[in-house]
Amino acid sequence: MAEVPASNFPIVLIGLMGCGKTTVGRELSKLLGMPFLDMDTIIEEQIGKPIPAIFHDEGEPHFRALETALLRYLLNEEEYHGAGAPIISTGGGVVLREENRAILRALGFCVWLNVEVPTLIARTARSNNRPLLANANRRAILEKLSAERGPFYEETAHLRLDSTKMDINTVVNHIAAAVRDFPGEDGIEA
Repeated sequence: MAEVPASNFPIVLIGLMGCGKTTVGRELSKLLGMPFLDMDTIIEEQIGKPIPAIFHDEGEPHFRALETALLRYLLNEEEYHGAGAPIISTGGGVVLREENRAILRALGFCVWLNVEVPTLIARTARSNNRPLLANANRRAILEKLSAERGPFYEETAHLRLDSTKMDINTVVNHIAAAVRDFPGEDGIEA
């Protein structure tokens, strides 16, 4: 693909755990020359403990509140808009809160990386950093999460990308093309 200009607004990746948000975000960052931010990593660094420990020690509602606080910060800080706009990888459950869905749409161009459950199972098989899958039937949990969160991803996304059978380069190039054609809505300037 020819050189692609950076976006003047954040590109926000949403989807279930294992859908490739971090991997796609890093590659998209290289292609577009935009900084990459992983919300889970930022929260871990700020709190000083890994996500599973936050879930264990303070519970999922506390973690979701941390996500909301971070989203508000990203939305309101000028450095993350215009020339400094980043690619943002979110946690899979960030869409559970109605407030978060509104912030995500206002923050930037939201891309739902939709991946079929069997692929998610394979991708998360060796991960120990997924508290919702710990000691559980991964298929049942991922099917439940997909059914519960699917409507929220749909509501939040500007672009739904069914990327199960796409390689990373195809996914990244598809997003880059869609960003270039994004009409700008919800206060986002394309």
